[in-house]
Amino acid sequence: MKTNLKLIGSALALCLALIACEKNDRDLMPEFDALKNANNGMIKSYDNSVVLKWNEALSQAIDNKMPPASEARIYAMVTLAVHDALNNVVPKYETYALDNSGVDAKGISKKNIQSISHAAVAQAAHDAMVALVPASAANAGSLLTASLAEIKESELKARGIQIGKAAALAVLTDRQNDPPLRFQTYQQGTEPGEYRSTAPYDVASPVWPVNSAYAPDMGAFRPFGIETSHQFRAIPPYSLDSPEYADDYNEVKNLGGNTSTERTQEQADLGIFFLSNVSNIMNNVARILAVQEGLDGWETARLLALTHIAQFDAHLSSFEGKYLYNRWRPVTAIRLGGNDGNDDTAGDPLWTNLQAARATPPTPTYPSTHAEMGGAGAELFKLFFKKDINQFTIGSIYLPGAERSFTSFSQLTSEISLSRIFIGYHFRNDVVQGDKMGRELAKYVFANNLRKLK
Repeated sequence: MKTNLKLIGSALALCLALIACEKNDRDLMPEFDALKNANNGMIKSYDNSVVLKWNEALSQAIDNKMPPASEARIYAMVTLAVHDALNNVVPKYETYALDNSGVDAKGISKKNIQSISHAAVAQAAHDAMVALVPASAANAGSLLTASLAEIKESELKARGIQIGKAAALAVLTDRQNDPPLRFQTYQQGTEPGEYRSTAPYDVASPVWPVNSAYAPDMGAFRPFGIETSHQFRAIPPYSLDSPEYADDYNEVKNLGGNTSTERTQEQADLGIFFLSNVSNIMNNVARILAVQEGLDGWETARLLALTHIAQFDAHLSSFEGKYLYNRWRPVTAIRLGGNDGNDDTAGDPLWTNLQAARATPPTPTYPSTHAEMGGAGAELFKLFFKKDINQFTIGSIYLPGAERSFTSFSQLTSEISLSRIFIGYHFRNDVVQGDKMGRELAKYVFANNLRKLK
């Protein structure tokens, strides 16, 4: 009986304690909710003009001025620096490199949030750009001077500058051990289906060595948002003796050749339109969407950072698969088609891809990097905006004055994928599997990176 009384007494005490704690929590909740609502109100009052201005400066500095992997890496690092800077002014989302768990946003209000945020964005973007693209130093320096001159001198401006410096340094430090991205002499395939370097990369130049391939060891890179480079590896490609391979072979042979009579002018134009590095295509789309959807500065910085995490990791993922499977490009496959063991693939020793485009890229064919990055971008936008249907129009670096309009993100990635067949770069299965893996990768990136703080 005494034992039972003790148990009852203990249970009663525990209940009273829990009730007291619950009451205290309820008492504190209004305070926390008020602070959270106040912070959200401040953030909403900060537009995206400065974030977009610095993103445009980055775009002008790097778009199509380097290999796609290098461009994608720089975009990821600069946009992450800007994202981390803003979220160390007022924490709203998880950060990548600069921890914001101890940030105190007291003293920041709708009246002064512009000063500290403008300074943080400008300094972070400037410092990351100059470190990663030394040739941008003069233009970035002029833009920084002009940006900071527009901000009235204050303690918050000074704090914003320091936050920006810290954010850029944190990202640069985090990625300082990334291996170099470069051309390397690559062991040439000898069996049917194995990759061989193609002109002009089979001959040494000041830029690349003889029989070169680009970044064959890129699979060793540490991803930005996924766990490993092989996490979203494409399934093995079709065997050379399969009817599926023969179908893909004959499609690209007929539609992607330089003298094709089956390819329409619209298809050729589509191929050339999307020759640009996909990371700058997706950056352009993200900028357009940020304006069309009326995103604030925090949302815009997050959209850009997530976009480029997915872009680089899709590039990384595709390269891991490319050099694992080591599959030959159409230009090699068609020239050697008489010796591939498939009776349905007639060879053509003189076949070459559409020369109005450019030489076949110096990497194995499967899966398509263009398609994987396209799929990743489209899926990321779909998840971010909670819809696939969206109208937007983009231009092309390679077809000046030309524009293409879209009604969905899926339409965009479909055209990016098809473009690689029409210029003779890829087989259909290369782009189908690349797009599929890109979409799966983007789902993981979105679900596990830069999430809203609770």
